[in-house]
Amino acid sequence: MKKSASTIIALSATAAVILSATAAFASSHKVQNHRAPAASLTNWNNGIVAKAKAEGLVHGFGMPSNWANLGNMWSSFSKTYGIQTQYVAEGNMSSAEELQAFQKEKNHPIGDVGDIGISFGPTAVKMGVVAPFKNQYWNQIPANLKNPNGNWAAAYYGVISFEVNPKMVKQIPHTWKDLLKPEYKGLIGFGDPRQAAEQFDAVIAASYAFGGNANNVMPGIQFFKKLHQIGNWTGTTGSSAAMKTGQVGIQITWNYLSEADAAQFQGRPSIVTVVPKDSTVAGPYVEVINKYAPHPYAARLLNNYLFSNAGQISYAKGGAYPVRLKYIKLPVSVHLPALNMAHVHFLSGTFAKATATINADWAPMVLGQ
Repeated sequence: MKKSASTIIALSATAAVILSATAAFASSHKVQNHRAPAASLTNWNNGIVAKAKAEGLVHGFGMPSNWANLGNMWSSFSKTYGIQTQYVAEGNMSSAEELQAFQKEKNHPIGDVGDIGISFGPTAVKMGVVAPFKNQYWNQIPANLKNPNGNWAAAYYGVISFEVNPKMVKQIPHTWKDLLKPEYKGLIGFGDPRQAAEQFDAVIAASYAFGGNANNVMPGIQFFKKLHQIGNWTGTTGSSAAMKTGQVGIQITWNYLSEADAAQFQGRPSIVTVVPKDSTVAGPYVEVINKYAPHPYAARLLNNYLFSNAGQISYAKGGAYPVRLKYIKLPVSVHLPALNMAHVHFLSGTFAKATATINADWAPMVLGQ
């Protein structure tokens, strides 16, 4: 499933195939240059629009259509500026794979932009694969959600939730402790927190519920250990397909992905999105521009669009919380779930201690490997 790993991993065989398959597409478009962008590209200016239109293409990694309404976002951007978009083939790249791809292809670049978990922001800078750029909305982005030099900035966030099929689950769970009840035996789907930010952040959310925090994730690890031991979670990975087919009746995921499933399934099956009452985390995703972007102006124009009123409203339509929420007016048809902020923990930073603990203890403690 899309999104970031808790440690940088090598490109998977699947990702390598994706890069090979898309090289032909990229070769049919003019590559501008492979050098670091000029200083004039580090800040928004109106001249970017014409140059982006001349490039005619922007290529995104890790930005699939079913994620936070990105499909409509891509379409709206293309219609607004007359620029082609390419994002489908690499949509399910994890953040690790996105950054590794930027690095691997620097002499023959394909991707222009990426969308990564906020914990990967510092990693991206350290790897030297992202370019600084401050869009025209920069001053309205909270300081804790952006790199001061412009290397990355969060555009939206979601909250860890329970996606529930009420036909399979008669008693809807409302807390992390509820998931330990025997009636949920074999019904829960969950992935690998060593590989995806979605699951990594879920371990942190569970840790808060049982007395821990982002620096002390052992309570969360102990929770999933018990969940596995009692058979409520058998190791099955949650996914849209698993929910659709009834392989699982509950998956732990971002609220906007649950809402996307609900819209896609159209009642077959019905989906209920539950934000756990005892604790959740808000996980921001940050936008990055490939230092070697083959379409550097189009990359910056897209970045600017993602933070514009239109872009921010588009995220909200997909159930995500835009970072510029207080500066925009949402349509009356858009309703974001109300949050009890006392139980919502915003995540930022590198999570070095949490990453080390999960990497060391997940397999032996939770999986018994």
